[in-house]
Amino acid sequence: MGPPAELLQGRAGAESWHQAAQATARAAQALRQRCRREAVQQWRPPGQPPETPHERRARLQGWRFQVDVTAAGETLEKPPEGPGVTLWRSKLKPPPWRSRLPLPSFRDACAGQSNGLAARHAAAVRLVVSRMRQALAQLHEQAKRLGRAHSRLAAALATVRSGLLTNRHCALVRQHRPPAERVPDQPDALLRWERQELQRLKEELEGDLAMSEAHLKALDKCQHTLELLCQERGRALELLGQPLHMVLLEAERDSWLSLSRPSTPFVVRNPTPEPSPFGPYTPECAAAIEEARRLTLRSEEVLARLRAATAQATDLRQGAQVAVGGSLQRKMDETLRLKERLYMTLGGLRSTLNRCLRFHEELDVTQGMTMGPESSKYLEAREKLTRPMVRVYQRHVGTQLPEAQILTQGSELLERSMQKTAANMRQLQATQRHLCTALRDKQMGYEVDGNVQRLRRRRMDPRSSLGEAQQLVCS
Repeated sequence: MGPPAELLQGRAGAESWHQAAQATARAAQALRQRCRREAVQQWRPPGQPPETPHERRARLQGWRFQVDVTAAGETLEKPPEGPGVTLWRSKLKPPPWRSRLPLPSFRDACAGQSNGLAARHAAAVRLVVSRMRQALAQLHEQAKRLGRAHSRLAAALATVRSGLLTNRHCALVRQHRPPAERVPDQPDALLRWERQELQRLKEELEGDLAMSEAHLKALDKCQHTLELLCQERGRALELLGQPLHMVLLEAERDSWLSLSRPSTPFVVRNPTPEPSPFGPYTPECAAAIEEARRLTLRSEEVLARLRAATAQATDLRQGAQVAVGGSLQRKMDETLRLKERLYMTLGGLRSTLNRCLRFHEELDVTQGMTMGPESSKYLEAREKLTRPMVRVYQRHVGTQLPEAQILTQGSELLERSMQKTAANMRQLQATQRHLCTALRDKQMGYEVDGNVQRLRRRRMDPRSSLGEAQQLVCS
C-alpha cells in the first residue's frame, strides 16, 4: 500500500525552507544589483544627478552607432565622433568615464601626470627664459651701439667746447691789432656768429648727452633685472639640454618682441601666457619684458637722435671753420692789396717830397737874388733906385718908375709860395709818417690774421684735444 495521497500533494519541502531559499535568492539578487550599480557608479562622473528612464534612453541613444549611406547606396555604421571607448560588439561608444577608485596603474599615472606637468612647466619656463635671454642679448647690443654713439657725441661735444675756446682765443688775439685795424669787419661778425651757434649747439649736445646717459642707465638696470630673472627662472631647466636660441624658432617665433601678436593669420603662434605669481610667466618677468620692449623702441629713437646731433655738430663746426677761415683769408688778401697800394702811394709821395724840397731850395735862392745883396760893399751888387740915372729921371713930375712896386709884389708872391711849399712839405711828411704807420699796422694785422687762421687750422686737427685748447687759452 502506498503513501497517503494528501502527503503526495503540494510541495515536498517545507514552506519555511522555500521562503528561506527565496529570501536567500532575493538577497543575492539585490546584492548583485547593488554591486552592479556601485561598480557602474565608480566609473561615472562624480556628482551626476539621478536621471529618469527617458533621460537614460536619450543618453544611451547618443552612444549608438550612426548609419550613413555612401554614394554607392551601401549602408555604413560608424561610431559617434568624440572621445570614448568604442564597443564594436554592442555597437556603442560611451563617453570616457573616470573611476573613483585608484587603478593598479594609479601610481604610474600619477607619476606620468606629475612628469608631464613638470615638463610642460619646464617648457614654458624655457620659452620665458629664451625670451629674456634674447631680450638681454638685444639690449646688450643696443647698449654697445648707444655707448659708441655716446662716445662719438662726447667727442663732438669736446670739439664744440674746443671750438668755443678757439673762438675766444681768436677774439683775444685779434684785439692785439693796432687801433687803426680794429674796425669791425666780416671776420669779427663771423666770430660772433660762430660763438653764438657753438654755444647753442653746446647746450643741445649737453642735453642729448644727459639723455643718453639716463637711457644707458635704464638699459643697464633692465639688463641687471633680466639677468637676475634668468638665473631665478633657469633653476627649472637643469634636465633640459636644448639650446635656448632654438626654443623661439621651434615655437614659430622670429623675435621676442612679437609673442603677443601674430604676424599673419596663417601662422599658428603661441600666445603669451597671462602673468601668474605661481606660473612660469611671473609678473616680474612680464614687467621686465615690457620694460625691455619699451627700451628697445626708445633705443632706436635715442640712437637716431644721437647720430643726427653728432652729424649736425660736425657739419656746423666745419661750416663755421670754412666760413671764418675764408673770411680771414679774404681779409688777408685785402690787406695785401692795400699794402701794395700804400707802398705805391708812399713811393710817389717820396718823389713828390723830394721835388718839393728841391723847389723850396730854388725858392730860397730866388728870394736871395730878388732881395739883393746883404751889404753894399759887394762888388757884384746891382745898383739901387738911388743910382744917378734914376735920380736925373725923377727930377720931373710923373716920372716915377714901377720897379719898386714890381719888386715888392714879386717878393710877396715869392714869400707866399715859400710858405705854401713849406706847408705842403709838412703835410707830405705827415702823410708819409701816416703811410708808414698804416703799412706797419697792415703788416701787423696781416700777421695777426695769419696767426688766427693757423691757430684755427691747428685746432681743427682731429688729433688735438680739449686739454690742449684749455692750456692754450690759459697761456
